Amino acid sequence: MKKLLIVMLLLLMLVIPAACSSEAPAAPEESGEAAAGGEESAAGEEGEAQPTYKEIMVPYDELVPTARIVLLQNAINFSREGFYTADNKPVPEEISYNGETVAAYPISYAANFLIKGISGDLTITNNDGSTQAISAADFAGLYVMIDFTSDAPPVLYNPENGTTITDFLFAVTAGGEAIYSVVSGSIYNAAEIIANVGWDPEASYRYVATDKFHIPVGPAENATGEIRGTLSGAINGSFPDLAIASGKINDVIFIEPMEE
Repeated sequence: MKKLLIVMLLLLMLVIPAACSSEAPAAPEESGEAAAGGEESAAGEEGEAQPTYKEIMVPYDELVPTARIVLLQNAINFSREGFYTADNKPVPEEISYNGETVAAYPISYAANFLIKGISGDLTITNNDGSTQAISAADFAGLYVMIDFTSDAPPVLYNPENGTTITDFLFAVTAGGEAIYSVVSGSIYNAAEIIANVGWDPEASYRYVATDKFHIPVGPAENATGEIRGTLSGAINGSFPDLAIASGKINDVIFIEPMEE
């Protein structure tokens, strides 16, 4: 009997280490889980929210523009603070027109955004395609009579000498800048606006909003872009092929060439 017990004890001593050694591979499984966790952490870092364009945008006041196409309606209509505040926003004045007293905005609100100002003669282009020349002094004295929510062109009138423009589309200065009218409900191709005033549609341009937000737009995006006069009277830009800011910019006040 004693011999039998001794044999059984010996067998148990042999079986127990073998059983322990069969559980040893558990360690590599834990290492595998740790590696997977490391990949998830890296993916999380890569997936962290990137700064928005507006957060990394160079402040407009740090840029040096060289020329502008000023959009008339947004230049004389206060929508939000930026270039204008409640203290210096455009205010209509009363003038006499056709025997009546009417409210009108001095064209100087728009002209003041031109980098080179106005001198010499300007060329006016009307909606019907006709053109006329006007002196800088005559143009500077114009007032703008406008219903921002109407699709009718604004009436430009100089009360000093009676100069009247009733079908105004845009004016180009001797320095190559422009003031462009975009009435409520109208849609213009962005590249065509640029070409109409004699600028290169194959160049890149900056579109700037009344609050100083701005986006860069290349020639391909300009070709499919639109400048729209909204029913509320504001002028917005839409560029379906532009990734920045989802291709949208509201309250565009002017367009300017990008620095080379």
